[in-house]
Amino acid sequence: MKISEENYTITTIYFDGQFWCAMIEKNVAGQNFSGRYVFGEEPSNPRLLNWMLYEFAKIKLLPVNENRKIRFKKLAKRSYEAKGVPKSLKAFSAAQKEYAENRKSQKRKQKKFVEEEKYLLKKEKKRKKR
Repeated sequence: MKISEENYTITTIYFDGQFWCAMIEKNVAGQNFSGRYVFGEEPSNPRLLNWMLYEFAKIKLLPVNENRKIRFKKLAKRSYEAKGVPKSLKAFSAAQKEYAENRKSQKRKQKKFVEEEKYLLKKEKKRKKR
């Protein structure tokens, strides 16, 4: 089969919010086909190579009426907005705020300690001069 503008295959690997997936878009003689494969966890390079060599041809592709561009970032954003803010993100934000507050108080204590040390050193120098 000759590769041209009418004969091509596009494979896109993306994270859909829960699983790693591959979207296959194929155009053969003006007919569009599409299919999806779910990897599960993030595929490693050897896993991708094995998939391309042995499993890619077995994926069932269904005919598609129109050839439209899939915008994965928009899909991911919609799914994220629909679910709301995940609990882990809320917990992380709370921990981050707590850390920032602790850090500020530690800085204040450190600054106070340094100022006291400077004051004591000055006092001792004055004492030695007398």
